[in-house]
Amino acid sequence: MAKRFDFTTADWHLGEDRFEIMGRPFTSQQQHIDVLVENYNRIVPPNAQVLMLGDAVYQKAPEFLSQVARFNGIKTLVRGNHDRVFTDADLAPYFVDIVPEGEGTEVEMDGVTCWATHYPTRARPDMFNLVGHIHAAWKYQLNSLNVGIDVNHFLPVAAAKIPFSIKAIESFYDDDVWVAYNDANARYRDTRGKKGSYFG
Repeated sequence: MAKRFDFTTADWHLGEDRFEIMGRPFTSQQQHIDVLVENYNRIVPPNAQVLMLGDAVYQKAPEFLSQVARFNGIKTLVRGNHDRVFTDADLAPYFVDIVPEGEGTEVEMDGVTCWATHYPTRARPDMFNLVGHIHAAWKYQLNSLNVGIDVNHFLPVAAAKIPFSIKAIESFYDDDVWVAYNDANARYRDTRGKKGSYFG
C-alpha cells in the first residue's frame, strides 16, 4: 500500500555556493539555507509527512547535513546523486526512511497514487511521476511533475497541488508547453545532448 505524504520537494542543495550557475538569488550559503528553511517551515507543520526527492545537501559541502534538522516534518529521502557522500547511518538522524539511489517509491498524494524518484529517467509509464534532479530545466511533462524548489518558488509542493497539476497537464497546457515534441526540437533528439543517464 502506498504511503501517504502531505508535501514533497527536491534539490535543496544545502551548502550550495554556485548560485549564478543554478540561477538562485542568494549571496551566501547561510542566506540560502535560512531562506529555504523560512519558506518551508511557514507551510509545513512539525508532524507533516514530507517526501524529499533527493539532493538534500550539496555533495561538496557535507558539513551542512545537520541543517536538515531545521526543516519541519517527518521526512523520507529518495536518494539523489548529491546524497552519495552520505551513508544511511549519516542520514538516519534526519530521515525516517531512505530509498536507495536510482529506485523510487509508490506514494499517495491527495488521493493520487504516484511514483516518486529523483531521476526523471527512472519514471514509470503506468502512474503519474514526481521527480527532481533537473532543477529549472522544466516543471511539467506529459506524465511527470518536477517537485524541485527551483520551479516551485523555493517552496515544497503540497499534496493538493498534485491533482491540480495533473488537471493542468490534461486539460489546459497545449503544444507550446510540449514543444519538445515539435519538429523544431524533436529532430535534434539524436544529434544534441549528452547520451544516457547516471545509470547508463
